[in-house]
Amino acid sequence: MKILVLGKGVANDGVIELLQEENVEYDYLEINEVDSFDYSYVVKAPGIPYTAEVILEFIKRRIRVLTDIELGMSLRKKLYIGVTGSNGKTTTVSLLQHILSAQYSVVACGNIGYSFCRALVEQRDAEIFIIEMSSFQLENSKIDPDISLFLNVHPCHLDHHQTFKDYVLSKANICINQSENHLFIYPSDDAIIQSIVKQVQARTSSFSRNNPLADCYISSHQIFYKNHRIVKLSSSMEEKAFFVEDMMAAISASIQFKGITPRIIQKQMKTFQEVEYRLTKLNDFIYNDAKSTNPYSTIAALCCFSSVELICGGYDRKEDLFCLKDSLSKLKRVYAYGQSKEKIKKFMDENHVECFIFDSLDEAFYQAFKDRKDEIILFSPMFASFDLFKNYIERGAYFNKIVMNLLKSK
Repeated sequence: MKILVLGKGVANDGVIELLQEENVEYDYLEINEVDSFDYSYVVKAPGIPYTAEVILEFIKRRIRVLTDIELGMSLRKKLYIGVTGSNGKTTTVSLLQHILSAQYSVVACGNIGYSFCRALVEQRDAEIFIIEMSSFQLENSKIDPDISLFLNVHPCHLDHHQTFKDYVLSKANICINQSENHLFIYPSDDAIIQSIVKQVQARTSSFSRNNPLADCYISSHQIFYKNHRIVKLSSSMEEKAFFVEDMMAAISASIQFKGITPRIIQKQMKTFQEVEYRLTKLNDFIYNDAKSTNPYSTIAALCCFSSVELICGGYDRKEDLFCLKDSLSKLKRVYAYGQSKEKIKKFMDENHVECFIFDSLDEAFYQAFKDRKDEIILFSPMFASFDLFKNYIERGAYFNKIVMNLLKSK
């Protein structure tokens, strides 16, 4: 058996390490280096679309094209928890890791920034692998995680997936092939995910902030799981509806494990550090939400405030801004920068929201700071970072820097 590892990058670097440890023969090539189709399997980098000419040729020749997730799970039999969704993946994975680490040896990997296959090599003694799975990694994958979590779904990554339907079908691969003795956790309020539930063979468990008939629900400012009180919500938690939903998903999964009691969950929640750059408070009125890479994530942030000066912009992946309509009343002014600034300006003008465009994030922030009266200044880009930054972490760190520099000068 010989495998082609196609597309060089972090995910496939990990694939190479795993194949070497398993003594599997392979070639590691870029698309333009392929001159033979004599392979048993192809493991493609997540960013390579299935519409690429080389990929289509492999499919035509009936050579199976895998992702790093499918390859790793087929080569190593471990206890796997898969987490996907348009928003909230990193927070939910981090919560799960923190809760379960009270009793188990746990690794968080995948799209969270630690290559899944590399984690399998470096953390071979770990008891539980929690994998953040993007739609790119799930595309055409046939996997059977012990527990899968599908948090939410909104139109995203339409520059890669041909249609929203294709995007949803990719996400659904996290649960479609699960066996009957495994568990699928989902939000009972999401109509699209509800339609997927009907196709799932695994056991199911639902969560909801609004539906008391869900397995995990809220009553009297407390989270319950199957009528057992798990944790009391603080006022700061309740202000962030998106965080509460991520917490409910994490509780629904972690409570399945022996030794993880409500008391342990309560204890672990007290020491949990929220994901950096997800509505991180810098002072009394400035918030860094650099992790927002789509409009729905920004909507979740806007729900936490009443009057906002919004700084936004970035790399356009064909996001439709219409979904912002119900949140526009929160916006005092908008400061747009980056590749998508003209698109933002056009939408805001059409909806009578004052909007200014800038050549840089620095200029946008300085003007927002100057204009501010009593409003919150929210940096929530709602677009990817790739036009000006390597990733959201670099973007978030840069915003912190310009904020601190300005505050020090005052």
